[in-house]
Amino acid sequence: MGVNAKRMAFFLAPAVLAGAVSGCVTSNPETAKQAAAPKTAPMRNITNFTESLKCMDDLFLAYGKRGITITTVGIPDSTGKVAAGTKEMLISSISRASIKSKAFQYIDYDSERQDLLNLLQNKADSGAAQFKIPDFYIRGAITQLDENALDEQAAASIALPWGDLGMSKDQVVSLVSLDLNMGEVTTRTILPGVGASNTIAVARAGVGGDAGGAISKMGLQFSINMNKSEGLHQAVRVLIELGLIETLGKLAAVPYWQCLQIDKTNPQVVQQARDWYDGMSEQEQIKFIQTKLVQFGYHNGQVNGVLDANTRTALGRFQQENNLIADARPTFDTYYALMDTKGGQVAVPPPQATPVVQQKGTAGPVSLVLSSDHGQQPTYAVNDFLNATVQVTSDAFMYCYYKDADNVIARVYPNRFEPNPYVSANRPVSIPSKASTKFRIRFDQAGAREQIACFASSRDIGAALPEKFKAEDLRPIGSRSMDELANAFRAQDRNGLAQATMNITVR
Repeated sequence: MGVNAKRMAFFLAPAVLAGAVSGCVTSNPETAKQAAAPKTAPMRNITNFTESLKCMDDLFLAYGKRGITITTVGIPDSTGKVAAGTKEMLISSISRASIKSKAFQYIDYDSERQDLLNLLQNKADSGAAQFKIPDFYIRGAITQLDENALDEQAAASIALPWGDLGMSKDQVVSLVSLDLNMGEVTTRTILPGVGASNTIAVARAGVGGDAGGAISKMGLQFSINMNKSEGLHQAVRVLIELGLIETLGKLAAVPYWQCLQIDKTNPQVVQQARDWYDGMSEQEQIKFIQTKLVQFGYHNGQVNGVLDANTRTALGRFQQENNLIADARPTFDTYYALMDTKGGQVAVPPPQATPVVQQKGTAGPVSLVLSSDHGQQPTYAVNDFLNATVQVTSDAFMYCYYKDADNVIARVYPNRFEPNPYVSANRPVSIPSKASTKFRIRFDQAGAREQIACFASSRDIGAALPEKFKAEDLRPIGSRSMDELANAFRAQDRNGLAQATMNITVR
């Protein structure tokens, strides 16, 4: 499936398995999957998630997370049996996890009576003052309530000359479940793997006695205490706090399991970190490792994503002192060992769930650097895949377009996988994104001359382009000339527009 059935091969498939056979023959140690793991995970009891939310605040601060805007349409009770203020519980939890870091900003809308996207669009169209569209929204529900799932009773009595003596004991167990998911506001796309689904078993023993519960998550046990008058509502609050820690941690790609006291050897934790690592480009992996090595005092060079001699020396020393294979190469084991909350702020976290914050670009001139894995003037063979990288020198709004051999032009950035045009300064952006295997550009015509062009400005001028240039992403726009497209951008920003073009030859 593609923009143009004849030439432009934009693949939107579940996965591209190029090189799978050869990968089975010669696999690198750093990309090898875990073959075995402990069958029984360590058990640990936690009685309160308040400290865990504070820990998440510290974690967001350490990883440089700030200003991510979110909202919710509410957390309804699909069972109709638990009338709890779930939305307010959610807002309180987000607030406690962002006190110092200011990582998440909750934008409140009265969305009970209309669809979220329609509500936001109506506010934007009306020109509401200081209006801000959030980046993400949380949706979820209390999905299960099994009352009296277990009901045990026992009684005994004895008759005495002076009276009767009786004793009784009863225990009732109820199950309540909460599901949370995260979606992108602009596309209404639910982010895969960024969510939580937990169930709590609430046990009431005796009349007027205490109640307790347990949550099973990642092989660990989380216990809570509550009195009879609190009932299931306190259990719902615990589920919201736990689910929020997991969901926000996955969205921001930070090791949230540390705040739940989950051992880093847990197989699910290792797999989560592995997914983040595999979703990074090689430059992003090196930049992350450089940043952490600087924090821990191993490296005093530049954090630039280049594996130079100073980086290799620092990396090898860290590996040697931490019982890793000291080959001075960026590996998953090294990345995982460096995932720690200590040290200063991390400038480049793993990009899998790194949110893009929509805000004004910084003042000052913007310039673009566009390159590829085949150089500045690349030549590719038929059936090769494009691997381009673009950077802006200042925070900016960026749009990139691709022209194939038939002069068909389509917007390749932003797209449905990376919907926000805002790009931070000096953050490499891969085109197509390496974080998604669902979008690839393959060359299929020998002798073709193709082109990619990117435009950047300190303000978002893409929305102001004439309608002929506003086609859906990865679909042909109403022009077959890059010069015409460039003139349309320049008409919106005559002084501050930056442009970079790369010509591609297919042999």
